[in-house]
Amino acid sequence: MRRTKIIATLGPACSDEETIQQLLTSGVDVFRLNFSHGTAAERVRLVEIIRHVATEHGKYVPIMGDIQGPKLRIGEVEGVVHLLNGATFTITTRDIVGNAGMVSTPFDNLPREVQIGHRILINDGLVELVVTAIDETKVATRVLHGGPISSRKGMNFPDTELTIPAVTEKDREDVRFAVEHQLDYIAASFIRRRSDIVELRELLQSLDGSELNVIAKLEKAQAIDALEEILEASDGVMVARGDLGVELPPEIVPIVQKKILASASRWGKFAITATQMLESMTVSSRPTRAEASDVANAIFDGSDAVMLSAETASGSYPIGAVQMMARIIMAAEQNGGLEARATREPFRQLSETDEFTDALAGAANYAAEQLEAKFIVVFTQTGFAARLMSKFRPKQPIIALTPSSWVARRMSILWGVQPFVLKEVGEFHEQIVERVDDFLLSRDIVSPGDRLVILMGSPIYQRAKTNLLRVHRVRT
Repeated sequence: MRRTKIIATLGPACSDEETIQQLLTSGVDVFRLNFSHGTAAERVRLVEIIRHVATEHGKYVPIMGDIQGPKLRIGEVEGVVHLLNGATFTITTRDIVGNAGMVSTPFDNLPREVQIGHRILINDGLVELVVTAIDETKVATRVLHGGPISSRKGMNFPDTELTIPAVTEKDREDVRFAVEHQLDYIAASFIRRRSDIVELRELLQSLDGSELNVIAKLEKAQAIDALEEILEASDGVMVARGDLGVELPPEIVPIVQKKILASASRWGKFAITATQMLESMTVSSRPTRAEASDVANAIFDGSDAVMLSAETASGSYPIGAVQMMARIIMAAEQNGGLEARATREPFRQLSETDEFTDALAGAANYAAEQLEAKFIVVFTQTGFAARLMSKFRPKQPIIALTPSSWVARRMSILWGVQPFVLKEVGEFHEQIVERVDDFLLSRDIVSPGDRLVILMGSPIYQRAKTNLLRVHRVRT
């Protein structure tokens, strides 16, 4: 069983039912909708297809809505313009068509946000400018590193603490869509501090969507400085290496990736590694050796999930990219990945009840290893107990049983967790164990005589009441 989960971004290359079904059967665990592209009607159709295909295959497949945040861009440019090193270049808030000397931006607050000496990066950092003068509508710069620019390319501000809100009006509409269509996760761009997550949660609360998991996309330098408080406020994090590699020197990004993944483990939060993992497979049927190593190292570092972006959304080989990702993960897990985080520090900021759950999860991990159990079975009302169990990285797969299909979908992103919906389990422990045997035997998941380690609460399925560990042999 593959433990690390695969997230695939849907787009023009994989928007029909047949391709989505192939992606699912090739190994996709989570589908991502990038709200930077497409229309609401197109997203409704994709949600319907995913739900239909998942039901057909008997899987609990979550959908992640990725909101854009305040992506800052330049305006229209006449064709492709090449900026030369040392040249003077002006960015204006007036509406003009750009050329080699000046370009516009819809970001009206630019002159009030930047200061002289601050850097501005354009086109994923290919062009680097430094601010030399500022007036009410224009920012004059000198070109440090020249390169091509064209219409609507993004801007990054690695030296500037921007005051703009993390959630835009467009994001608010996209979050409303996510709640109305019962998506499972919201991935939030442009997160810089805890208050950005709090603002998003307040919006979800107002829309009756407070149960959606919030994923903080870590792509700003300020977010790394505030990592601990962001982890405390979020349900999971994404190492968004695209913009992060623009905001930070490239040689620092691998170190930051390891830091984020280790910190997420300490907080008991799931972590996703994303961007350019198999980038060459957008045009090639095979990845580079370096990309294969990159994916494997993300597994060794402790990623719960790895994400494909352009590889599936717009690439020429979306199915092949998923299949390759799955093969790399399996090879990594069979050759050392499982020992990547065999030991860990205690979780941060747990309540007393959660400390009991954590302690029982640690005991379950030890018992399963000592007894060579076939599975660890976790009963959970919210998915929390399964998340804590996952962070111990047990050698045994985790079967998570819940009465809620929504919670089952939400747990599909967790490392090593295979969720199922199981209702009417009985009132007494013996009835519950008997029900587990019937359920797992009927699906050929276990065989008579297999050993199981079971985590449950008393009474069963009561929120935040995991307080019982049982060692069990499947009846013969």
